Amino acid sequence: MPSGNSVLKDLEPTEEVPEYLKRALVSEVNTIRDTMNVVTHFTEHFLGALVVSLSVGDTD
Repeated sequence: MPSGNSVLKDLEPTEEVPEYLKRALVSEVNTIRDTMNVVTHFTEHFLGALVVSLSVGDTD
């Protein structure tokens, strides 16, 4: 019966990941990062404008 880390060694792949798969993964991560930057940019300005417009109405 294997003990300790030898069980995990059996799970490790022996082959390398192809370059095209590495590039595809990096491309997907970059797309997600860019999308989140755009969403954050527009959401931040929209919510900031909403807060300002609501706070202007409260000055009695």
